[in-house]
Amino acid sequence: MANTASRNGKKTTTQRKKTNTSGRKKQPAKSKQPVKNKQIQDNQLRNDCIILFSIACAIILILTNFNLAGTLGRGIKWFMFGVFGVMEYIFPFVLAASVIFLMVNRDLIRVARIKTVAVYGLLIVLCGMIQCVYNKPAVMESNVGEVFTYCADYKAGGGFSGGILCKVLSPIGAIGTFVILMILAIICIVIITEKSFVSGLKNVRNNSQRMMQEAKEDYSAYRQHSASRHENDMSDEEYHRLREEERAKARLRKIEKKEKQLAEKKAREEYLANARMNNVVRGVTSDTLITGDVQPEPEIDIHEIEVDRERKDEYSADIYEPDNRMKPVDKAQVIVDDSDDLFENLYSDDKSADSVMPAQSVQEIQDDYYSEELQYQEADASDSMMDNYSYSEPDADEDVYDMQEDEAADYAGDIQEEPEADVQDNVITESSVPEKKPKKVYKFPPISLLKKNPGAASGGKAEYRMTAQRLQETLLTFGVKVTITDISCGPTVTRYELQPEQGVKVSKIVSLSDDIKLNLAAADIRIEAPIPGKAAIGIEVPNKEAGSVYFRELVESKEFKESQSAISFGVGKDIAGKTIIADIAKMPHMLIAGATGSGKSVCINTIIMSILYKARPEDVRLIMVDPKVVELSVYNGIPHLLLPVVTDPKKAAGALNWAVNEMTDRYKKFAAMQVRNIKGYNDVVVKKNKEGIDPPMEKLPQIVIIIDELADLMMVAPGEVEDAICRLAQLARAAGIHMVIATQRPSVNVVTGLIKANIPSKIAFAVSSGIDSRVIIDMNGAEKLLGKGDMLYFPSNLPKPLRVQGAFVSDEEVENVVSFLKENAEEVSYDESIAQATVSQESMPGSSKGDDERDSLFADAGRFVIENEKGSIGSLQRHFKIGFNRAGRIMDQLADAKVVGPELGTKPRKVEMTMEEFETLLKQQ
Repeated sequence: MANTASRNGKKTTTQRKKTNTSGRKKQPAKSKQPVKNKQIQDNQLRNDCIILFSIACAIILILTNFNLAGTLGRGIKWFMFGVFGVMEYIFPFVLAASVIFLMVNRDLIRVARIKTVAVYGLLIVLCGMIQCVYNKPAVMESNVGEVFTYCADYKAGGGFSGGILCKVLSPIGAIGTFVILMILAIICIVIITEKSFVSGLKNVRNNSQRMMQEAKEDYSAYRQHSASRHENDMSDEEYHRLREEERAKARLRKIEKKEKQLAEKKAREEYLANARMNNVVRGVTSDTLITGDVQPEPEIDIHEIEVDRERKDEYSADIYEPDNRMKPVDKAQVIVDDSDDLFENLYSDDKSADSVMPAQSVQEIQDDYYSEELQYQEADASDSMMDNYSYSEPDADEDVYDMQEDEAADYAGDIQEEPEADVQDNVITESSVPEKKPKKVYKFPPISLLKKNPGAASGGKAEYRMTAQRLQETLLTFGVKVTITDISCGPTVTRYELQPEQGVKVSKIVSLSDDIKLNLAAADIRIEAPIPGKAAIGIEVPNKEAGSVYFRELVESKEFKESQSAISFGVGKDIAGKTIIADIAKMPHMLIAGATGSGKSVCINTIIMSILYKARPEDVRLIMVDPKVVELSVYNGIPHLLLPVVTDPKKAAGALNWAVNEMTDRYKKFAAMQVRNIKGYNDVVVKKNKEGIDPPMEKLPQIVIIIDELADLMMVAPGEVEDAICRLAQLARAAGIHMVIATQRPSVNVVTGLIKANIPSKIAFAVSSGIDSRVIIDMNGAEKLLGKGDMLYFPSNLPKPLRVQGAFVSDEEVENVVSFLKENAEEVSYDESIAQATVSQESMPGSSKGDDERDSLFADAGRFVIENEKGSIGSLQRHFKIGFNRAGRIMDQLADAKVVGPELGTKPRKVEMTMEEFETLLKQQ
């Protein structure tokens, strides 16, 4: 019974313990806060006690130095002088100051400890230098114990600390010892002050040189005045008066120079301040720990991207040009002043009308080419046409696009240089009438065709602050203490920048990604560790209400207007809300990849629309390949196309081969002109046309090849497509030919190693796995994207990809712009040579038209294999000088015809047919 009772008692105790434990677990979280407060108060009390104790010790040591501390004080004085010598007079102050310094800088304890050690090291080095100079008793003849006793008794020397240093360095002599100690003292001073010794010497040298130069100038001025005094027989009063005037002028020049330097410095600071004000990111600073009840939280400056709904429509001033532009004649010409001072106009939205000076009378124009309420005054037919294709917002005024011919010519210079035109009172003389009908000038589509961003609700500062606090508490639960240094609110994600304390590994935070996602209840997070250019780790959390970036926002942005390249395009907005504009010419080719529905086709539409709003057809031409048929066919009929949108994958290889031939022809023209690239060639053409060359030369346009689905082309004609893409990617940059390739299947058999190696710039949309992400950008990350335009933008000039929310352009906007261009452009005529090249490529034997087609070299290759009794792809490559893909295809055709046997690994295939049998086979075919 007793045993049973004891057992029951144990069970009861256990149950009670469990009950207590569970009770503690169910206690609310607010009980943790008093514990934290009590711990902070205890730490503060301990720090105060340590500081007061150190001050008391320092005061006692000071009193002992002057025999004011009794018998015990005299013993302490004797011991301390034996240890430090005369430096004992300084030691109490060093002791108190070092303890206070350590207590105050507990947040930077590692740096504080290093500086404190350097201070005590400097104290000991000074003891050594004093002992080296004093040298009583002689260090070479006595030991350190005798040095300690002597310094304690006579209150002199460097004490035991200096004696042991001198004893250790005694083999190098007294002078060598002093030099070594001097160097050690300088090192300690550098560590304490964090100032470079070498930089200090350079400053001293520069100041001395400046003073010597001023002295030389004063001396030369004195000699000149003395010489003039003797020549002019000046009296002493006149001489001194002139000297005073010269000195006053010199002082005035110095004052003016200083004022000029101050003005330049102030202007530079104002420019940087304006740059910071225009920067979208706002810093979010907080204390080392975000707490709820200890003290009121500081106001966090969280930047939110807001849509300006009150802004009126802005339109390109270079929309219309007169249709009857004449050839240049010897009349007053339109002069455009192109300023090179980009810094002055970098942040200015208004351009002066004085820079445009047409002949005769021209109205003053005050607005920019994208100015508000820009009006053109043309025929009524043009007005009615614009009304048909303008996108109208509710309660928006009707936009009118009218302008005089002179005004249109003036605005043409603001966007892009054009051949100079002569206008005189709108009178057309017989000498100026062209022999053939002039080309209709390209009219840029108005911005009113694009939709405004209606805006989306975004979280407030309190929500972001709560998320930051929850994130900080989550990491603190796992023993990782961090500081929230910045919060950047983008359209779809918000990045919280964390700065871990000293000793925390970055990998530890990265390994907690799943726990962070669980505690934040987020769909997915992405950790950027570290952020390039910052000493912080970025955790990107999706917004609860995702926003959108409309294409109109990019076109109206200052970055897009100021971009000089004709093939620049709006990528979107980064995680801080900054508009990202890319230049295809600098990429020079780009690969776009992602899963179905991730935003690839919208990104391609954004690129095409940007070119339509930025470039004229004579400057940029497009080749579009759309195996999916329905994506890019809407652009048929725009004046930028070299040929209709290619939808047949078999013809696409022909179009790519035409581009290769065009690249070769352009390089021949460059060699004849002795230029290196398309820009140099076009500059020479413009120069020669101004000189009056007959017939006039034409500039070469840049060509952008857009392939919407690479996988279909690689399935139908992998050899020709890959060879053409690789050749263009390697050589076409200088020729002005660029490629934009998109695919929804980023596998290694589609994005081959050769294609990937020759296309340096990539855009990765959401993919299904990290393997696909590595195929695109050589790293994980794309599998964590959210889709719907969320991308990793990785151009060749960035060390790491940049997360960007791509712009959205709707089908309605595309149709409106294309309809406007069709209505206002002359009849589109395509280059027949390109169409002929695509047809010939399609009908060429061996162009992968079908498995039944045999290569044109089939007969010759069969005879060659039978004669050599060896069937290998390498021998066909060398003999017929063809590529590996074509040689392999010929070998497969020979195997299908039973001319050679199956593969034998790395060995050549066995020949199974005689020459007579092969000739018979050819006759039967």
